[in-house]
Amino acid sequence: MKAKHNKKRNTAFLFETLVRELTKTVVEQDTKRSALVKKILKEHFRRGMVLFSELDCFNSLTGEADLDQYTAEKMMFQARKAYQELDSNDVFHEQSKVIKKINKDLGKEVYNNFVPNYQSLASLSQIFQDKMPIKSRVILEKKIIETLTTSPADEPPLVPVDNLVMRAFTDRFNQSYGGLLSEQRELLNKYITSFHEHGVDFRLFVGSELKRIHEKVESSLSLGEVSEDSKMIENTQKVLAKIKSFNVSSLSEGDILRLLKLQKLAKEYDTDAD
Repeated sequence: MKAKHNKKRNTAFLFETLVRELTKTVVEQDTKRSALVKKILKEHFRRGMVLFSELDCFNSLTGEADLDQYTAEKMMFQARKAYQELDSNDVFHEQSKVIKKINKDLGKEVYNNFVPNYQSLASLSQIFQDKMPIKSRVILEKKIIETLTTSPADEPPLVPVDNLVMRAFTDRFNQSYGGLLSEQRELLNKYITSFHEHGVDFRLFVGSELKRIHEKVESSLSLGEVSEDSKMIENTQKVLAKIKSFNVSSLSEGDILRLLKLQKLAKEYDTDAD
């Protein structure tokens, strides 16, 4: 009989559901709850922590990487090897701390957040835990390898970039919107350097930046030239809705470009207010 998967003991699921909870707090402007989520992420998923290392094993085998067969199989082998080298007691105790904080500070409803790749994370957990029949394991590993050897989608979330991509970003943005602001350069720099931390710090930064922009735009509704113009009020409300629609847990290149535009817009609101 197949053992039931315990998602609370799946580090990748804990991380993803917390990131999605963070997105909700940003949209709802719940600063107190947002601070609690950020604290848990920073304390337990930062570099040097055992959950960071475990999460790295999951991340190496998720998503469409467009690898060749040999590299994908080697990736599978190395990920399992790295996982087996982790201290299972340390992992369990650290997970317990996260679960306790979620239950106490955030509430058990956090576990009900929708995580699109949950089935994939559950399968990886079974492979890593070494608790399934050989036949089932081989079939699961075959499916994961097929995913790793599949060509990526047109706009995959958080694809690592280098200085060439940074230059392309900058050139593309400059052509349409002029020179970059300091906050836009900071965003791009954090985007490029975020991948060694699984995007945690970058996602936290984006959440804070969205909140800042939302406040700037919302405050403009009190300006005379806006409050007295129904069309401007309507357009401002549309911008606010667009900000709230961001999903911090899954950011594509297109999202970054949209955020750059919002940063420029926020600056314009500041200038107009002055």
